[in-house]
Amino acid sequence: MTRSRLILPLFALLLAWVAWYIYSGWGLVTIKVENAPVAKVLTSISKQGGIEIVSNLDPTKLVSLDVRRVTPVEALDIVAVRTDSSWRLAYLGAPDRGAIEAVLGSFRTSGDTSGWASHGRGGFTMFTPSNGQALDLRKIRWEPSDQSELHALMDDAGSKTGVLLAAPADWHPNLAAPKPGPIAQAAPRLFSNAGGVSREVFLVRSSPMRDGEEDVGRGGWRGGGGSWIGSRERDGSRNGSDRGPGNPESMAARAEAQIALLPKGEQAKAREELDAMRKIWQEIRDLPEDQRRAKMQEVFNRPEVAERMEQRQLAREAKMSPEQRIQRSKRYWERKTEAKGRQGSNP
Repeated sequence: MTRSRLILPLFALLLAWVAWYIYSGWGLVTIKVENAPVAKVLTSISKQGGIEIVSNLDPTKLVSLDVRRVTPVEALDIVAVRTDSSWRLAYLGAPDRGAIEAVLGSFRTSGDTSGWASHGRGGFTMFTPSNGQALDLRKIRWEPSDQSELHALMDDAGSKTGVLLAAPADWHPNLAAPKPGPIAQAAPRLFSNAGGVSREVFLVRSSPMRDGEEDVGRGGWRGGGGSWIGSRERDGSRNGSDRGPGNPESMAARAEAQIALLPKGEQAKAREELDAMRKIWQEIRDLPEDQRRAKMQEVFNRPEVAERMEQRQLAREAKMSPEQRIQRSKRYWERKTEAKGRQGSNP
């Protein structure tokens, strides 16, 4: 084989490798920054991951991040841990795009979004993969119940998936429920069937300020946590739903949907944990409030439950910056010393 004939297949192989490398990393995030403004980091995650992020964090807040080819939700989760903030996947719907733009503008400045109502219980994932990475709830499956009013269906979706859905509180059209499917497809269909428009966003919210702390950041920026979007609909009966925040049936449905997102090899163990959780829910659901609290405390003290909680906490701590881990350890020992001091002063 001549040299030119040899070079041609090698060049084609190189092109194929480059194409595969780009395709396999499409939508993944690679960032390495030290003390960069969080606004810049979130913008990079948004562009690389192909997601929209709306934040009310102080844009000049500094954050360090070193990730390579991770999902955008995992990169976002690490940023949230390192900025002491929270994030949620949300689907916003309204009769027109201007209403969505306006409410997101208010959210960015921690302004008034009280004209909206939100639905979405369990703003955390009930199961976490063994690698500790955040689940992408855009893939979670929603099977709508037999409802015909917008907010009732939004409540159903939020209860069964853990995703946040929000719409103007006075917008109550009747509509046909969308077909079952991933929430990323079903939620837009829901708002389309209502005659409106929708938007998928990842909301990032600063933690509420503690008493005595200033709520003015650099450059006069005002933060302070607040609600996500609007107020949560609490009267389930008005929306034709009897699902409460701690209702075992809705929690089980949410858990089942999230388990389906775990790696195949981890789903059986997760379902065993879910069965144990179901038994606990059945034990406490009809107890009076004081007895329910006592029972839950007893449950949290069980070795297997404590171990699961510790594993979740360790996965969370792994995403902290070195400085955060040092501060956490310092606070732990300060509390322990203080507790010993109180015990010593009480004969």
